[in-house]
Amino acid sequence: MKKTITIALLTAAVIGATSFFSSCSNKNDDDWIIDRRPDPVTIDLSKVFTNGMPKEVDSMTIQTDERGLVTSIKTKDEMVSFKYINTKTRAIVIPNVFMKVERNGKATVYIMYLNNNGFVRGCMIEQKENTKEDTWRFTYNDNDQLINIIHSADDYKEFTLTYKDSNISEIETKTIVSQTTTRKKDTCKVAYTSTATPTPIVNKGNIMLFNTTFGIDIGAMKYAYYAGLLGKATKNLPVQLIDKSGNKTNFTWTFNSNGFPTSMTSGSHQYKFVW
Repeated sequence: MKKTITIALLTAAVIGATSFFSSCSNKNDDDWIIDRRPDPVTIDLSKVFTNGMPKEVDSMTIQTDERGLVTSIKTKDEMVSFKYINTKTRAIVIPNVFMKVERNGKATVYIMYLNNNGFVRGCMIEQKENTKEDTWRFTYNDNDQLINIIHSADDYKEFTLTYKDSNISEIETKTIVSQTTTRKKDTCKVAYTSTATPTPIVNKGNIMLFNTTFGIDIGAMKYAYYAGLLGKATKNLPVQLIDKSGNKTNFTWTFNSNGFPTSMTSGSHQYKFVW
């Protein structure tokens, strides 16, 4: 399938390749401004984590700076760092955030452009010695929740999220492997109550485990959510993921005295949270 790279993403590739988390150009952002550009972008984690940031999510340890922005996320296998390029700029042709993921001595840079509300609208991935196009596009509803995710890499994958009462109720996944391969389609549903959990659980900690509880594989972009860059969480915590054949994966949550989740168990794996 023919892929299209926007002018903005091409600009990101040039800037990302030359800077790669080195010192940034001193070029005045005003030089890029033209009339009718969007209002300045501000990253505000309190819009996402309305009751405070988690310190740890599963194996992720999250660090913030004096501005409240996430500077690093560390797991047992990866080190993730963030660099913010004038988060209040109106220069939409310049990337707003660089996220670098280091694993086994190799680094991958995610070059992100934010929308007016401070959430990622487009991202281009750069990895040394890899010249293949690898991009992400994100669309949000009026409540700043993700409704569409497109990943264009070796194949083309699109996630369409349907909401009911501010909760993801259904996820449709479409994949095109090549021009000659028929589009593959998969659909799963999400439940917020079950026999074991008759009452919906308020998502007080604004936890989003994309791949595990929603079947949405966004790879290392999951780190961007915990940096407050991928929109808002579901209203409630999911307790079941149901595939198109009706098979159910159950999620069991435990909480502290303040109502924040301390663990989630799915099968033999347990995710832990620290506040």
